Amino acid sequence: MLLVCFVGYPLVRLTVDSFSSGGLDSYRIVLESSAARHALVTTVLVAIAVALAAVAIGGLLAWYARTARSGWARAAIWVGLLAPFFMGTVTRNYALVLLFADNGPLNDALRALGLGPAPLLYSSTGVALGILYTMIPPAAFALYGVLLTIDDTLIAAARGLGASRLRAALTITLPLALPGLVAAFALVFAVSLGFYITPVLIGGAQAPFVASLIQEWVFASYDLPLAYAASVLLLVVALAIVGLALLLVGRRRLLRTAA
Repeated sequence: MLLVCFVGYPLVRLTVDSFSSGGLDSYRIVLESSAARHALVTTVLVAIAVALAAVAIGGLLAWYARTARSGWARAAIWVGLLAPFFMGTVTRNYALVLLFADNGPLNDALRALGLGPAPLLYSSTGVALGILYTMIPPAAFALYGVLLTIDDTLIAAARGLGASRLRAALTITLPLALPGLVAAFALVFAVSLGFYITPVLIGGAQAPFVASLIQEWVFASYDLPLAYAASVLLLVVALAIVGLALLLVGRRRLLRTAA
């Protein structure tokens, strides 16, 4: 019931308002606008890159947390994954702004190494890194539960037959974890599309994302029909990816990974 009230109803109301306030003309204007198309493509591409990287890095961290023999190593992994949850969203993003700044510690380290400053602040790359920092822990937690279901005796049998660790991982662990990886990718992708604070603070006007565009239409130009239409387009993209994941891995596996 709470899900219907606080998730289902707002999404249905948003869709209805997008058609009742501006109709199909709002969608046409959004899709014909070069700025809106650029923002939409940038948002989708960044979400894909973040999802791929989060699943890869989160999967490795989850695997090390599951197989590490050292209790200290396992504790360090869990502390690193849990640390972002103890910081507020704005605090975390302002910390990244200071880190990515031209005179920040990251660029100071790159200058010391002779690699020059990296233009991360107010760029799509910086936004992608900021979103990735937030999404690695959820991906790792989801994949940790998936990896727990893999029988260790299968890996031990492969090693006993002469397979290296890498080959055992590629031929045993990866195929068994693949449905969970697909589900985790879909969930991370859907969440990454809706980031608002990170694109605004780290991306700025130089790296327009759909969230920044919606903010401008709502608070600057007061063009709510266009904001509604852009929001629904993002919703459709997210639902399409989640629906594809449902077809590939099934509803039960997707829900288990999300939990």
